[in-house]
Amino acid sequence: MEVAVVGSGVIGSAAARSLGARGVPAVLLEQFGLGHARGSSHGATRIFRFSYPHTDYVEMAIRARDAWARLEDDAGEKLLVPTGGLDAGPFASECAAALKACGVEHVWLAAGEIRLRFPGIAVRPGERMLFQPEAGVCLAGRAVAAQHRLAARDGVQVRTGARVLAIEPQNDRAVLLTSAGEISARVAIIAAGSWNEGLLAGAVAHVPRLTATVQQVRYFKPRDGDGARWPTLIEWQSTGPSWYAVPMAGDAPGVKVAAHVPGPAVDPRDGPFDEIDPALEQEAAEYVRRRLPGLAAEGFAAETCLYTMTADEDFVVDREGTLVIGGGCSGHAFKFGPLLGEVLADLALGQDTCIPRARFSLSRRALATAPRL
Repeated sequence: MEVAVVGSGVIGSAAARSLGARGVPAVLLEQFGLGHARGSSHGATRIFRFSYPHTDYVEMAIRARDAWARLEDDAGEKLLVPTGGLDAGPFASECAAALKACGVEHVWLAAGEIRLRFPGIAVRPGERMLFQPEAGVCLAGRAVAAQHRLAARDGVQVRTGARVLAIEPQNDRAVLLTSAGEISARVAIIAAGSWNEGLLAGAVAHVPRLTATVQQVRYFKPRDGDGARWPTLIEWQSTGPSWYAVPMAGDAPGVKVAAHVPGPAVDPRDGPFDEIDPALEQEAAEYVRRRLPGLAAEGFAAETCLYTMTADEDFVVDREGTLVIGGGCSGHAFKFGPLLGEVLADLALGQDTCIPRARFSLSRRALATAPRL
């Protein structure tokens, strides 16, 4: 095999699709079933945004938007739904500065205009929010399924129930010991989410410290019945959890509301983690009452997923020998999925990439430290 890809989530499936489109003989290995709910890529929706307080990420989001367009053209379906997006809180000004530096359209909305355009969102007197008209919603489950389908169409072997037990770099090959036998490839892309650290132990010089945490999200019904008219919302906090809301789109049963803060640390092998924490339920309901009165405060559906945290919350996208590593996504990588898949394929084929390599290096100092939770 030319390239073996481990992990069929958004990044692994994107890499497999990119390899298949280039005619590279490849295999995609998944220890569970396609679209399973034990990792980080399942569920109906994720936020797509350009707003970051760092220009590196803003520039990547611009490239990611183009990568989503290429995926949609190839798949023949809509996978990124524009809704517009709001940013509130103390870091919104830093996001605005980064957007301006990168030439991304944005505008500040005063309290009165926010109330007029988005009456379901409560606004404090004198408050303003940053608005990006091109922000939107990724149709998460549909996008991952499309990437699986396109990879298989282009000749990638997709194998489920194939658990990788160990990785053994040997001279100019990567040997994967799996539950279904041994696989030898010129390069292996390791994109197994929260399982990455365990798989990389003994296979790379600097094993990244990655911590899996359980996250809980809740869906709420719009009082007017039309959750598709909502914008995305991120409320940045200098201390405590930052909250976000995702409009109804695709298969979402309602508006998704959750806190972006690491949950309890877990071993991913102990999953699935489907127990719902009632304290987090209450916090989400209180936030909806306070900030989102256009939603009924009684949540009606909950989901859990895993974050794979790094200490600096930057990703790991790098190559060492015959291994390419993609992970450490820290809860904010889905929007970059199709782009990161192309980058991982580039690294596997020895080509230049379009991302800041040093920021996502496997050998950076931050990866030697466990995240603070």
